[in-house]
Amino acid sequence: MRFPLTEQLLQEAKAFELRAACRDCFYWNAAKGECWHGWPDEGQRQWPLAVVPAAEGAAEGNVDGDAEGATAAPAVGSEVAFCKEFELR
Repeated sequence: MRFPLTEQLLQEAKAFELRAACRDCFYWNAAKGECWHGWPDEGQRQWPLAVVPAAEGAAEGNVDGDAEGATAAPAVGSEVAFCKEFELR
């Protein structure tokens, strides 16, 4: 499920310590680096939620959103993906 990455979502994710990355899910097999149900982890590596300017993220290989270059303002048209089968560990 994809949702717009808005300033409100960023603020609420931080305030409520939202967890929705594969690595936080009961069904994530860390040893194999894959979901037990075979779902891809696209969009899930952007946790904790943050927006990295495209040029910086690509240059530094940052997809986790936790680098010093992360900003609080969402980029236009950016989105976040949530898995329907997510179960918090």
